Order: sequence, then C-alpha cells, then structure tokens
Amino acid sequence: MDLSSLNKQQLAAVTAPLGPVLVLAGAGSGKTRVLTFRVAYLIEQKLVASGHILALTFTNKAAKEMQGRVLKLLAAPKQSAAGLPTMGTFHSVCARILRKEIAALGYGPDFSIFDSADQLKVLREICDELGVGKKFPPTVFRSIISRAKNVLQTPGEFNLGLDPGFHELCSKVYTAYQNFLYQQNAVDFDDLLMLPIRIFQAFPKTLANYQDLFQYILVDEYQDTNQAQYMFLHLLSQNRGNLFVVGDDAQSIYGFRGSDIANILNFEKDYPNTLAIKLEQNYRSTKNILAVAQNVIDLNQEQKPKILWTNNEAGKRIWVEEVGDGREEAVFIARQIIKEISGKNENEPEYEPELEPEPSTSFSILDQFLKKQSGSFGAGQYGRRSSWGMPQMPPNTEGLHNFAVLYRTNAQSRELEEVFIECGIPYQIVGGVKFYERKEIKDMLAYARLAINFADLVSLKRVINVPARGIGEKSYSIIKNFVIDYRKSHPRTESSDSGSLGQFRTALKGITLPPKQHQAVQEFFGILAAVQNLPPGATISDALRLLLKLSKIEDWLRDGTEMGDARVENLQELFNVAVKFENAPWQEGLTQFLEEVALITDLDSVEDGKEAVTLMTLHSAKGLEFDTVFFVGLEEGLLPHSQSLLDPAQLAEEIRLAYVGLTRAKKRLYLVYARTRRVFGSLQANAPSRILRALPQEALEIHAPSSSFISPDKGITYEPADF
Repeated sequence: MDLSSLNKQQLAAVTAPLGPVLVLAGAGSGKTRVLTFRVAYLIEQKLVASGHILALTFTNKAAKEMQGRVLKLLAAPKQSAAGLPTMGTFHSVCARILRKEIAALGYGPDFSIFDSADQLKVLREICDELGVGKKFPPTVFRSIISRAKNVLQTPGEFNLGLDPGFHELCSKVYTAYQNFLYQQNAVDFDDLLMLPIRIFQAFPKTLANYQDLFQYILVDEYQDTNQAQYMFLHLLSQNRGNLFVVGDDAQSIYGFRGSDIANILNFEKDYPNTLAIKLEQNYRSTKNILAVAQNVIDLNQEQKPKILWTNNEAGKRIWVEEVGDGREEAVFIARQIIKEISGKNENEPEYEPELEPEPSTSFSILDQFLKKQSGSFGAGQYGRRSSWGMPQMPPNTEGLHNFAVLYRTNAQSRELEEVFIECGIPYQIVGGVKFYERKEIKDMLAYARLAINFADLVSLKRVINVPARGIGEKSYSIIKNFVIDYRKSHPRTESSDSGSLGQFRTALKGITLPPKQHQAVQEFFGILAAVQNLPPGATISDALRLLLKLSKIEDWLRDGTEMGDARVENLQELFNVAVKFENAPWQEGLTQFLEEVALITDLDSVEDGKEAVTLMTLHSAKGLEFDTVFFVGLEEGLLPHSQSLLDPAQLAEEIRLAYVGLTRAKKRLYLVYARTRRVFGSLQANAPSRILRALPQEALEIHAPSSSFISPDKGITYEPADF
C-alpha cells in the first residue's frame, strides 16, 4: 500500500502504534482519508485481523464509501467485502448485536424498529389513556424519554431533575411507553444504543465475547457521540484500549440530540496513554474562506486549539450581502447562480427568455394569481412558467450540483423554493426522506414488518384496514387488546418462525368480533401466515410479491388515474431497492431491508452528482462540501438562534454550527442577512448576526449599505458585551 500521498500528520495517524489515539481533524483536513488508510494499514501490516476491526461512521453512506475505499487500497476484489471489518453507524451495528443477543432481555430477535413517527403514535395513545390532555404534546415526552435513554436511564431509574409534578407524569408516560414497546417486541432508536449496553453490563460473558470480536475500534465524528455511545465504546475497549477516534470539537453541533462535547475534550483524561495528533492542513477551501472560519471559531474559548492552513490560493473575497427580506434573499441567490451557470460576470444582466407582453387591462390580485397558475403570463422560451422581471435558468443546468444554500431552520427553505421554481432552477432539499414517507410505501413496509413481527401494533393499526376490510376503531381496539394479552401470556425468546404465528392464529379464532370483522381479521393474519410459510429457498422479492398480491394493494392503487399508476410505480421502486438483499433467505433479507430503511438518515438521501442546487439546514450539511455556498439568514435570533442566547453552552454550539457552514465552501462563499424577515406571519426586524462582527474585513467584499456589523472604531474586533 502506497502511503506517499499522505502528509506528515496524516502519516503519523495512519501508522500510529496500537492503543488509544485521538486525531483532531480540522475541517477539510482529510479525516476520511486517514480513517480509510488506517483500516487498510492495520490489515496489511497484520496488526489486527480484519474480522476483529470495528469502524463506526456517522452515516450508512459513509460506511459504504469507506468499505469501497479500503477494498481499493488493498487491491481486493469486490467479492472480498465479506472479509472486511464490521463497518456501520452506531445504530446499525448495535441493531446487529441485538438481533443475536436481545433474547437475554426477554425480547424476540424479530423485533421491529420504531421511527420517530411510530413513537409519536404510541405516545399519543398513552397520553390519551393517562388523560394527559393537550397540555403537553407527545413530542415533549418523546424528547424527555430520548434524553433519559441517552444517559442510560430506564423507567425505574428515571431522574432528569425535572419539577416533581412533571417528573411524576413523565415517569408514568415513560413506563407505559416502554411496556408498550416490550409487549409489541419493538425498540426505538435510543433502545438500539441502550439495550446492548444493558446486556453487556448484565452478562459479562457476552461482553467478553464482543471484546474479543472487536479488538480494534475506529470512530468517526467522535465529537458528536452521546453518553450511551461513550459507554458502548468504553465497555468494548476497556481491556485492550485500542480506540482510534477522529473528530473536531469545533464541529460539535448535535447537543440538542444529546451529544456531549466533553467526550472529545476529555478523551486524553479518560485514556491517559493517548497519542494525540492534529490535522491542520486544509485541502478543501481557499485562504479567504479559512480566514473567515478561523475568526468565527475563535469566538469559542473552550476548545482544542487548532489553526487551519492551506496551500490553496487566496481565492475570491467572501461576498457579504444585505437584503431587504427573505424574498429578496432568494432572488439574489437565484440571480447569482444563473450568472455563474451562464458564465457571465457579476455585472452582466442575467439570462431572461422573452415573455409575452403584459396586458394593458388591469386585473385584480386574484385574477393575476389565477392567470399565473394557468401559465397565461408566458411560459418563456423553454416552456417554463415565468414571473415578470425574474431571471430564468438557461437550458444547460450542468454544474448546479456544485451549489448549496445553507440555513439554520427548515422554514427558511420556503421562499427559496418559490423563487427557484419561478426561475426554473432545479433543486433538491435535504431534510426529509420523502420517498419512504409516501403513503403507499409506508403501507407496504407496514405489511413487511408484520410478516416479521405480527405483534407490531403500530403497523397493524396502519394497514389492517388497507385496503378497506370493514375493520373500524372499535374492532381494532378489540384486536389490539387481544394481541397485547397474547404477547403477555406467550413471551417470545426464540428465533422467529411460522409456528408462533400459527399458534396465535389458533388462539385468534376465539376473538369476540362480529362475523364480518371476525372473517376479515382471520384473512388478514392469513396473509402474514402465507408469507411465513414460504419455502426455505424463497427470497425477499418472493415475500414482497406475495404480500402485494394477497393484500390486494396493487389492485386497490390501480384506480384508473395517473396518480394510482404513479403509486404502483413507487412500489416497484421499493422492490428495486430491496433486490440487493436477494441473496439471503427471505426472512433475513427482509429483516435487513427493514433495518436499513428504519436507519436511513437525511444525509443518506443526498443524491451526489444530481444537477440541482442543494438546499439544506446547517445540521444536515455536516461532512459535505460544495464549490459555492450561500450561507443565509445571518441575523441575531436566527443564527445564533433566539433559544440559545441565554445559555453559554448553546450559544457556543451556535458558533460551531456557523463554523461548519462556512467550512463547507471550497471556492466561493456568500454570506447573506436580511433587514426584515417574516416570522409566524409577522414581519420582524433583526440585527446582523454577531458572527458577521467577527469576520476579518480584509477577506470580505461587502455589499451592505450600512456595513452595520463592522465596528467603526475597532475594525474586526468581536466584543461579546456589545450584544
């Protein structure tokens, strides 16, 4: 393996001796490269056997990319992937552990994984049963339960320092919630981390087995680990101390999800013999972009000191633009993108196709709106509906994948989307896995989950009357109680097979329902039994096709409309995604497929190379890079967010969030702030963000009438007392 492409510090990290290693990797300094080379180096030098290495990444996408890179470095054929180290996110690796070990806690290995929407459905029912009313929405309890699990508190250990009365209510909800999950043989995302730790702590032999299996552990984005993840790593590595972590405290931005920056700040205290290595050479950004980013992160006092530097060119100055409002902000961005794509300089007029002459007849606002909706204001030269005075995207969209717009909150995307549509600019939004949120997809996945775990009441409620079978709320309530009672008297501790469902169906014959509903429910569970009775050689495709046929979902969707046909096509696409699990037996393949879908993150949905501008929140931008970045909404109350202004720890995280946004840019960076912005329907005026106050003026090209964020007497000096 050729290591000559590594710089001195990267080489030191890749070839470090065994034992604890902390790699402080600044933005754009090649941390993924170091991790990949380190894995390959350990294998090639026979320091650790391939099967005894565990590599934990921030996203599933990153794990797959690392696997491919390691194979390339080792010049190994693709079919050798089976012999590679275990790679994945904390959640995916812990899910694999639970499939093998969860029976020790009384669950079955065929457990369902509940996502956020599933959790809310369960909590809503519990709140209704406990008479909570509308005082506290289910999202509040979901957040509190997540906090408790992140610090490894079971319902019996629940203690977050809440007000006594509220604590008692939360304790009741948490207890009922966890019991409900247990009865359904289900876990949530936080359980995926907490339950393996509970198993390790309660069963030392099991822990010893995994300590022997994972003799060397590598962790990416260590600064964003929470207490549960910290304990998971500590338990596995405590005997050998072979923990190689890569991270950047300056990019710790997930405190709201429970991550603890102290994990990386205290790593050398927790592991006294740590070898600490700093990666400070940046390969991504220009000198001007780094100068701006460095000044911003220097606002935070408590950090591991690093000074990023680069051999890249100085590049263009950072453009700072003041706009009137959110709409003007979006128009400015659209104009700049079209100019750059058209190859024009900033002083040339943007591309605009010919429009039909504006009618002289006066119209009401409603008339104008209706005409615009029908396209009668002019479709433009290339068939797009145009708005008067708006720039229009030329037919060539090549290069749009190099542009990103970053913002603090999802709500900021609305005006951007509106203007991009008017200008004909293709875009993709990162922040929602939309394909898997479609009704027909969620329905099909619910059937698939029930084929594995028939006691999954969330999935059962979703599809027991899809297509309609005459089973209403009253009948469902009877069925639900029957399933719960059956689960209590027939706990699952062995691997899933058709026998358990067969026994359940026998018992189900005694359920008290009207004849029509009784027949319908027998037929429904008969569908699941037919799938479970597939021959041993059946595949995931066989299982999904049988579910589609017996459930009659396809017939139901084909209603003669284009929408119906499109929904069937979506199901076909779901089947196409599932094909990669075709080589495993159907139950194993279906379980792996459902697991992958449940653990998909926003970042996993980014389409690389798609010729479209990427719109995303700053939190979603972690780990990505773009030639040109528009960083918008730089106003007090938005960034830093108003909810963080009174908490020093939260304010520090907002500064780090800004640093992450700035360092996504490779060549061109625009910073935009608005004098006014509409918030909850009201026009609100905000001061320019304190982040702008920290910028080095010599690196800026200011397009702001007042330049009000620049201190007139002290230039670029940042004074917290001024805000």
